[in-house]
Amino acid sequence: MTNFQQAGITNRPPEHLMLATIRFLHEDAPGARASLAALSNVVERELRSDLDPENPPEAKEEPSAETGELGFVDGYDRAHLTITVGISSTGFDRLGVGAENRPQDLRPIPWEKLGDTPSNPDSGDLILQICADNLYVCEHVVRRIEEELGHEFALVATTIGSQRYNSRPGRTSRREGRALIGFLDGTSNLDPRNSDADAELVFVDPTKVDDYPDKPPSEPPSEEVSPYGGGGQPGQGPHFPPDLPDKPAREPDWAKGGTYMTVRVSTFDSTTWDDLSQNAQEAAVGRFKVHGASLDLEDSDADLKKDPAFATEQSNQKVGVTAHIRKANPRGGEVDAKRRIFRRGYPLIASADGGLRRGLVFIAFARTISTQFEFMFRGWMRNPDFPEPGKGVDALLFEKLGEQVLGGGYYFVPPLEHKTKPWSWQLPAA
Repeated sequence: MTNFQQAGITNRPPEHLMLATIRFLHEDAPGARASLAALSNVVERELRSDLDPENPPEAKEEPSAETGELGFVDGYDRAHLTITVGISSTGFDRLGVGAENRPQDLRPIPWEKLGDTPSNPDSGDLILQICADNLYVCEHVVRRIEEELGHEFALVATTIGSQRYNSRPGRTSRREGRALIGFLDGTSNLDPRNSDADAELVFVDPTKVDDYPDKPPSEPPSEEVSPYGGGGQPGQGPHFPPDLPDKPAREPDWAKGGTYMTVRVSTFDSTTWDDLSQNAQEAAVGRFKVHGASLDLEDSDADLKKDPAFATEQSNQKVGVTAHIRKANPRGGEVDAKRRIFRRGYPLIASADGGLRRGLVFIAFARTISTQFEFMFRGWMRNPDFPEPGKGVDALLFEKLGEQVLGGGYYFVPPLEHKTKPWSWQLPAA
């Protein structure tokens, strides 16, 4: 059996994102699977530019089958539309998938352990990542689900994101797009489209589960020297939370080509951030604001693509140990490299109380949750005892930005049965 990856993961990210979380209304597995089949049909028609027929003139007293915001003619420009579908642990419950056939690293997102108190903690049963270069095209997908499948699904949450700013017209370069905090973003992201090694960190391969990194001991062995510094003394390394999840021991064969999806939607206090000095902002991020190079290199375009100096010299603290780029990717060796994730987020801009709410729709894909996102978040970024006891948490996310988490969740993005049919999600039988 050959599985294929869903679109919307490695392709060029379009300009607009509409993230929709939905819940099955049928509680029994046959009903939920019928609902999923109906959703597949809607997705197929959206990806074929296939509109519902408009009312004939003699039936204008009835509601029109087609809502009309995209017109009434099939074959319209989809503006590079992709619809990527993920399923939460409760979604697999509803679909009647037994424990042995499920993605083995999928579970409800542990908001409390992540240190988050979201305003909407409900992750729903399914999530749709809808992306296009025209927001109307994204909106039509959600509206069609509301209009045609309102008896099958309930909307839990929707979020709109916009692509990062780029000074050049056309596509946004991953080396030039700026986040709402004013810094270049995505400069050290994985590139699974062009790198097989990076793709191995993103997509599940059941034959390579043994390659997943092990969970480290809660306290460093007294006879070992930490790869992160620790003053060069044995036993002076990081302390990790004792309840970090174990890595999965296996994955079902059908999951090959699938990927785990983490979503975390948050806002930040832009006024407080903007009032910081540029030096304070750069220290929190770990990069120069204008040119984007690591603070332990030269402040020039030529150094943007270079690895930080601390990657080979952990004692170099020109990038502070709580700076975001060092907390999120400390580069302490081969094991750390296996914990990287593929980020595909969108800045969030929305109205709120007469002003603007700014933030990030964080979306990440990886072959696990336990050894990648959750380890990074809890073992490194949120951990005040990494890289050494008492050093502190990520200075950008948890000190300077004043984040407010809105929602999100953990999901599994199933592979496709047919490469040219992005709605042919591969799932095991109930």
